[in-house]
Amino acid sequence: GDSRATSRGASADRARFTESVPAAMATLARARAVPSRAPSARASLRSRESPRWITRPKRWSRATTNAASPSEYDDALLAAELESLVEDTRAAGGDAHTHVVAFSGGVDSSLCAYLVHRAFGGVGGSDGSDDEEKGIGVDDRAKKNAYAAVGVSPSLPSSQLEMARNIAQSIGIPLREVHTNEGLVPEYVANEGESCLHCKNELYATLNAVALDAKSGFSATSKDPVLVLMYNGTNLDDRADPTRLGLMSAAAHGVRSPLQNTPKERVRQLARVAGLPNWNLAAAPCLRSRLAFGVPALESTLKDVEAAEEAVRRILRVRPEENMRVRVLSDETGGGKTEETAMTVSFGEEKNSVFSKRAALELDPHHLRVVEADASLREALREALARCGFEVAETRAFASGSVA
Repeated sequence: GDSRATSRGASADRARFTESVPAAMATLARARAVPSRAPSARASLRSRESPRWITRPKRWSRATTNAASPSEYDDALLAAELESLVEDTRAAGGDAHTHVVAFSGGVDSSLCAYLVHRAFGGVGGSDGSDDEEKGIGVDDRAKKNAYAAVGVSPSLPSSQLEMARNIAQSIGIPLREVHTNEGLVPEYVANEGESCLHCKNELYATLNAVALDAKSGFSATSKDPVLVLMYNGTNLDDRADPTRLGLMSAAAHGVRSPLQNTPKERVRQLARVAGLPNWNLAAAPCLRSRLAFGVPALESTLKDVEAAEEAVRRILRVRPEENMRVRVLSDETGGGKTEETAMTVSFGEEKNSVFSKRAALELDPHHLRVVEADASLREALREALARCGFEVAETRAFASGSVA
């Protein structure tokens, strides 16, 4: 009785999900099925003959039954929601023959790639049995082409490229590494607030060109028109962020966003249920995002930031799920040269340095406390960043989306 009441309460709390998750209800019913403990006919007769056969029913705790736990219930709902997203993706892009996911290896684009691969990449049984159940014929599968594409440029850390390769392999979706040239766009390099717009415009234009090559190859063997769709991992939280000007470029290029109505935290939970290994890793935006407005997005500066962050990760043993940034600060000279004397907040006495870029080191609270309490660690960090061309102006708590 208690478990049934709990179930009704949980259902009420999650009413907004239950309309689209019939599969979850079926899963839950199977999970809650308790083996019958009805007495035998002989026992029933004896119970009527004498009260001594009437025994008090045992109290079955959750630990001794196979009733679904709250976490199992939530995962069942998430699994059903995941299937619903796959079906929505398939329905929205069913007429296209080429499906290209703008991929970075982050959790958002990874879940997007998972959905597109499930919808169009023939995922399921190796014989395509799942597709047959959904009415997708062998000829239809052969015509469809789904892959992820990562833009390779100085703004992408080499560690993130390796991550993208590993995640794509985990999903099973083919990965294409496409070189982009946003560094040749003056407005991008100027970094005066619109770099993201120009970067995404370069990315989508390049991905479209790659898709057109594949399209021409298919057109040579088919008389049917070939449609190409591009996708990204934009989520609901991204749409509420006015600084994400890249969304304007995505709209201009007709990019689809299967997760546009899904909050970021929900994306992570769905990615966990989907089995994506990066579901709980820290966000890893491009290196250009480390630069304050007005600091030119030069290839040399981006490489210095990458080297500095690798050094900090090594010294502090920052784990992949932990946050850390080396942010390049602007100054009166426009982010170029600074004074010969470094301002060293939290890093001890002033030290002379050669002309270098001023930077703020952002850390999660527990790393920040360790650094503030250990002078030798601060010195090691100062020396490591100096070798990368930075003088540490301050250490501070990590703030997502902060502009240096």
